[in-house]
Amino acid sequence: MSKTILVTGASGNVGSELVRQLAAAGHQVRAFVKNEASAKNLPTHKVELAFGDYARPATLEAAMRGVDAVYALTPVAEQATAWMIDIIDAAKRARVKHVVKHSGYGAHAQGVTEIARGHAAGDEHLRNSGLSYTILQPNSYMQNLLWQAGSIQQQGAIYLPLGDARQSVVDVGDIAAVAVKVLTEPGHDKKTYVLSGPQALSLAEQAAIIAAARGKPVQYVAVPPAAAEEAMKSQGMPAWNAHTIADFMAYVATGAYADVTGDVKAILGREPTSFTEFVSRHLDAFR
Repeated sequence: MSKTILVTGASGNVGSELVRQLAAAGHQVRAFVKNEASAKNLPTHKVELAFGDYARPATLEAAMRGVDAVYALTPVAEQATAWMIDIIDAAKRARVKHVVKHSGYGAHAQGVTEIARGHAAGDEHLRNSGLSYTILQPNSYMQNLLWQAGSIQQQGAIYLPLGDARQSVVDVGDIAAVAVKVLTEPGHDKKTYVLSGPQALSLAEQAAIIAAARGKPVQYVAVPPAAAEEAMKSQGMPAWNAHTIADFMAYVATGAYADVTGDVKAILGREPTSFTEFVSRHLDAFR
């Protein structure tokens, strides 16, 4: 049965992929975006644009009128927790039937990182809202490595502050596929799913897989978190974001994000996408 679903963060990595998969499955999608430019890569068939801003809660509530479910996703930002609470409150006022919240792996009120604590605060607000809900807690995305495509192409190197830790990174396509299921099928109310890839790999191991696929060497260079933070700021990232992301990566470097879960397979009935498959699909970016 076709449903109408609002996707916030619809122009981002996960949001845009979810919009594509929902529309392809025959559902009517309302994509919450800031402006036309941010929606340029979204499909048009079965997709309606809802223009708004997280900082203007009234636009969220207006976008929710008449929808069956909401996928609640906010970008990494200093205001992200407050924005998520506004989304949940707007969904309650709009009497949305089901909210699926995009959280994060390791979300915990006493989490080491600000990102983990912020996700946990949003998760708890949703659990206490009285709404029907599902929470997805994915590990970092395989697609984040595409930010390193330039240095891989030009220098054959990956520069990140993750030490030799392994991490069970997950493909964005799998996160979106899980989201489609929990948004459109029964049986997921009040469930929390922790999403990972099929194996935990160090960045040196990821570099070796990319090197084998492109037929040219790729080395991983472990840089200090402070150097990564300065590099992100020099590329125009706001200071809060750069510091918070560097702090998060320093924690990943302790090995805290290496656990492999079975939730993707349990929901999709197949193994999660492997890192080798991911590289094969995006090989042009790494050549």
